[in-house]
Amino acid sequence: MNLRFQHAAIWLVSIIGLAYSMPAFGAAPDYAAIHDIFQKQCLECHAAQEPDGDLVLESYDTLLKGGKTGDAITPGNSSDSLLVKFLEGRSGKKGKNQFMPPGNNPHLPQEQIALVRSWIDAGAKPPAQAMASRKELQVPDIAPKKEPRRAIKSVAWSETAGLIAVARYGEVVLFAPGSPAPKHTLSGHTGAVNAVAFSRDGKYVFAAAGQTGLFGEVRQWDVATGKQIRVFEGHLDALYAVAVSPDGRLMASGGYDQKIILWDIASGKEVRTLKGHNGCVYDLDFRPDGKLLASASADRTVKLWDVGSGERRDTLSQSLKEIYCVAFSADGKRLAAAGVDSRIRVWEVSVQAAETTNPLLYSKFGHEGAILNLAVSPDGRWLVSTAEDRTVKLWDFRPMREIRVLEKQSDWAPGITFGQAGQQIIVGRLDGTMGRYQTSSGEVLTAASQLNQTQSAP
Repeated sequence: MNLRFQHAAIWLVSIIGLAYSMPAFGAAPDYAAIHDIFQKQCLECHAAQEPDGDLVLESYDTLLKGGKTGDAITPGNSSDSLLVKFLEGRSGKKGKNQFMPPGNNPHLPQEQIALVRSWIDAGAKPPAQAMASRKELQVPDIAPKKEPRRAIKSVAWSETAGLIAVARYGEVVLFAPGSPAPKHTLSGHTGAVNAVAFSRDGKYVFAAAGQTGLFGEVRQWDVATGKQIRVFEGHLDALYAVAVSPDGRLMASGGYDQKIILWDIASGKEVRTLKGHNGCVYDLDFRPDGKLLASASADRTVKLWDVGSGERRDTLSQSLKEIYCVAFSADGKRLAAAGVDSRIRVWEVSVQAAETTNPLLYSKFGHEGAILNLAVSPDGRWLVSTAEDRTVKLWDFRPMREIRVLEKQSDWAPGITFGQAGQQIIVGRLDGTMGRYQTSSGEVLTAASQLNQTQSAP
């Protein structure tokens, strides 16, 4: 083969390759091709968790939201689109241009920038076909050698519905105390259901779950029929907290991606995202007036958020280690929180909850192990705590005085709530058992083994 023929062959192969890499003549590239570029080149700096400039490039919708400096793209005009300016290194002023990716990272190849330009100039249309909204975890199918534990992660009580909600791996069970069978078994959740909450009117129950490292979800169920209403998706990691506003209009979710999302329950749409924690959000609680939201985090802080504006009002940072739980008093004037340092702290919360107006009232050593959860009785008189030392304690919430210790638990009991207008304490344990106790006396109402025999679900 002579040299001239070799050059001609190489030129022909190059043209054919370019033809296959480009869309058909006159056709704009689909967003799927742009999405693939972003996934491979941009998510180190522009994933949803701590994105540079608040610009998230994980999906078409997040791209259109833009970032701190405004819109990332101008449909129909790639030259004026801020995203393209960064990709081409002409984003700055007076010669101080910045590239994306920044620093010594390799810049996008010209053919990829041309593809982004072409898509924007054609109107920046959404993907032609629905794209997968989340990644799925692929694991080998290994059959267990014995029946796995049906650990209880959370319990909730609805006075209106007269039902207990029990959260476990992949499901929530609704049952009435003393009933021989569950009312509903709500299945289909992904991963462990770590938190469960009823709406105040007892019509709905919300369950927070998700797949570690991939996504989080909250499922809303109709209590009367056991039918699923909707799935709330927006988190990028498993969820550990869910709370419903007193008026039933908003739902708050939080998890390992360090974000709190406020959702409009009626429409299922995100209202706003609250950012500020630097660790997992383990628990959430609305103040009884619905104007304030408290969050407990692995970053060792409790934060107070204005629900209407999304502004952070105060950060309570007295804890020495991770905080697992937070609970308002019935009148909303006090807030209790606890976690790994085994102390229960109580703050007096002002009406506006502004900084320096929420003094610490008590810091009580509560248990010999990390405190897993707290619950406040409906009348605000009692506080109950549960810990890794397998103890459950009842406190007089007003002077923060220990009243009694319930029987030694058979396992950790992360599920704790008051039932029957505060007359009972309901406990759910990691070994899958439950117990009910008389609040006034600590008397055992239902032994764990008896409950498992009479209730087919828990």
